[in-house]
Amino acid sequence: MPKLHALDRVDRKLLNLLQKDNQTPTRTLAEKVHISQPTCLRRIRELREAGVISADVALVDPFALGYGMLAFLEVSLNNQSDEHMQEFEARMGKEAEVMQCYFVSGDYDYFLVVHVIDMDAYYQFVRRVISGSGNVRHFQSRFPMKRAKFATRIAFDEKQAEVQVRVPK
Repeated sequence: MPKLHALDRVDRKLLNLLQKDNQTPTRTLAEKVHISQPTCLRRIRELREAGVISADVALVDPFALGYGMLAFLEVSLNNQSDEHMQEFEARMGKEAEVMQCYFVSGDYDYFLVVHVIDMDAYYQFVRRVISGSGNVRHFQSRFPMKRAKFATRIAFDEKQAEVQVRVPK
């Protein structure tokens, strides 16, 4: 069950800096937020332990690797029982092409973000994963023509004295 975790100005400034570049040395981070290096390390460790920082990853550009096709799929299931939905979610979790999978409100049950090399790879993915699942009633594909914005960071207001956030741990 999620709990509340207080983030003071220093925590939020650290999070803003780490989201821009998590390879910044702690000495540099400590200088920028005006704390000692051991305090900086402790605060970062506590943010990880609380689940505020969930991962330290490298963002790889799929387009640079030749994965030139992005698709958004809206998927409706035939059977929306908990068992069937969990089965669908587990299946999507195992598919390398599925970058994101959301259970959504509205006309469709799920929204998927899929990245593949080209249209043939997309066709093969749809045949194998979507049409072959046995529980998909309907799906619709959308293909972005241009990426106007892509961001992964959450911007924290550094002016407030304290902000309460929900954390998983």
